[in-house]
Amino acid sequence: MHKPFPAARLLAATLAAALMQPAMAAEPTAVELAPLAVADLYIKTIINQDEASVAKLNAYLRPTRLAGHQSAEYASYSALKAADAQFPTQTGKLIADLFPADMRAAVTPAAELLAANVIAAKNGAVCQATKADPVTVQNGMQTTAVSFECQVVKVPVAWAPAAQQLAKSGCKVEQCTAGLQKIAATYTSSPKQTWRAVFAVSREKNSEAWRNDFARETFDEIWEYL
Repeated sequence: MHKPFPAARLLAATLAAALMQPAMAAEPTAVELAPLAVADLYIKTIINQDEASVAKLNAYLRPTRLAGHQSAEYASYSALKAADAQFPTQTGKLIADLFPADMRAAVTPAAELLAANVIAAKNGAVCQATKADPVTVQNGMQTTAVSFECQVVKVPVAWAPAAQQLAKSGCKVEQCTAGLQKIAATYTSSPKQTWRAVFAVSREKNSEAWRNDFARETFDEIWEYL
């Protein structure tokens, strides 16, 4: 596994902000969902940023969040999409900065294309929660672990080390540009690999929503597969 590129950590921090929005006036909506369905909503919110899933997860969590004096909304769809929109430019600059100063402007479009393909690959991961373990109870807290898996693109070399290797290769500007374009193309043409992980959800009593206040930490691992 490669270490996350700084841009991946930057996006993770931006997404975290999108998941902690100010309180909004809203009437609690009574919703009952099984842990498997709840995990699926978290996946489709944080990984895929599916608008309908964001809305449904917000509605499901809202009564419990309000009862706990938290903001009404767990996630902001507009903030998630804004973070995505910034990724190609921000990450493209970080990639271009790996190259000599006199060629950075020339390689920036290819660097931004690479970053755009990476975020599209992340958002396009096909994921599904597969099974929930029996509920355990400890100190009054009910917890279950939900297994899930995602089909994620499997590139020959991940984008961060590939870009770093290219920058150190001594390539000329045309070669560097073509190299970045080639790396970018692998994110649209490569086969898929399976990422399997476990996502825990908990609640204190039957009337509360199943939740995971640190959900992003589990899903950040997807960057290890990109």
